[in-house]
Amino acid sequence: MQPVATTNYIPKVSLETCIGCGKCKKVCPILAISMEEGKPVIDEEICLGCGVCARNCPTKAIALKCRPVQVITPVNSTHRFVLQAIEKGTLQNLIFDNQAFANHRAMAAVFGTILRLPPMKQALARTQFKSIYLDKLLSV
Repeated sequence: MQPVATTNYIPKVSLETCIGCGKCKKVCPILAISMEEGKPVIDEEICLGCGVCARNCPTKAIALKCRPVQVITPVNSTHRFVLQAIEKGTLQNLIFDNQAFANHRAMAAVFGTILRLPPMKQALARTQFKSIYLDKLLSV
């Protein structure tokens, strides 16, 4: 549960040379690339700028460009996992099906993350989790 720092770079796709193979999406370690209309779209909010996509592009259609500002996103890996699970509607699966969250420290980190989320995300978490404990924590 360490902070995740981005690099000073962000991948940019050349639509002229991209063949739409989807390899970049498959190799992205944090799922920051989606395919829309046969072309990759990079979510710059979560992209770490690691360059794995650029190194694996068969046509070299992805190049790393300087990021305007180096950012730290997310605060920690638990924060990232919780946000992804809430957005996908799978928070309950993350908690109950993931052995990594089977101890009290990990659960405390998850609940701590939820408590620091904006009210809208907390409401989504509350709905998905269906926990009296979480309801009581959020109502304080």
